[in-house]
Amino acid sequence: MKNLRIIEVCSELGAAQLGASMGPDAIRMAAYQAGSDFFARHAIIRLPERNKLLADKHHNPGCPHVKRLRYILENCQTVCNTVTDTLEAGDFPLVLSADHSSAIGSIAGIKQAYPEERLGIIWIDAHSDMHSPYTTHSGNMHGMPLGAALGMDEQARILLGEKPNVLPLADQRQWNHLKALGGTLPKVLPEDLVLIGVRFFKPEHSILINDQGIKLYSVAMIREQGADFYAKLIHEQLQHCDRLYVSFDVDSLDCDVVSRGTGTPEPDGLYMDEALTLMQAIMTNPKVCCLEIAEVNPVLDDKGNAMGEAAWNILEKTIENRTHLPDSTLQR
Repeated sequence: MKNLRIIEVCSELGAAQLGASMGPDAIRMAAYQAGSDFFARHAIIRLPERNKLLADKHHNPGCPHVKRLRYILENCQTVCNTVTDTLEAGDFPLVLSADHSSAIGSIAGIKQAYPEERLGIIWIDAHSDMHSPYTTHSGNMHGMPLGAALGMDEQARILLGEKPNVLPLADQRQWNHLKALGGTLPKVLPEDLVLIGVRFFKPEHSILINDQGIKLYSVAMIREQGADFYAKLIHEQLQHCDRLYVSFDVDSLDCDVVSRGTGTPEPDGLYMDEALTLMQAIMTNPKVCCLEIAEVNPVLDDKGNAMGEAAWNILEKTIENRTHLPDSTLQR
């Protein structure tokens, strides 16, 4: 098996609710209770976080359209460098993230390692996460990682004929810094992005997906044709890409069937067997160079640690039980 390096990102500054910082530990606990020594056998890096700010009554989150941008930029820079270091060492980065804003750093780290290569992204999520500070309704940055990777600013509001949010100059500069993290902008082209399971749409999401021609495969489509069918189709559609990054947000799972242990649960999602089939097929592609699992929140779990167990089940079936990992060796 290719050497695996587990990168635990416990920062939850981009989330709407508290508790995602315990997500990596919830997955670890599920593995332990299943009798696995997975987390003892692989190298683990736990990155620093500033979650104590959330309990500080004097903390100012900053601009309401892009809360805690300064600290999330700091976190994503650390994630970026850690993913790059992992790839340069010839190892496979498994990123276990609290909130999904950390994905900005993961994507940047891949592009920093492979600046001349074309990156494809497979985004399995209930949400498209394509907002920017100019289009967000909440200001929570876990809704912006793909917006940053695509280099989005005001486009969605312009297409809708509506006014964008107004940002202070300092926040404009930090957002531009975040988009360019790792030295490239944009990091992914719309035709190299595949959305799976997205089912919650703001007008800004829908109009961007349609305008940019982004591929979206719904839960209903997967249920009708089968997860294997779409895994093969995605491999074909992204075959021109040099590397692939896979992001699995646990809110892609059906909250009424699996668990509500995530910050933004949505009904009518993937069932576990569908998610497992999909992930097993996707992870056979040797171009996959990084896997990220995000948004497990045991504080919100209505079934004990069911979401942590679901995330572990996916890890166990897609990585733990494999005889090899996709080859992420850095080629110069």
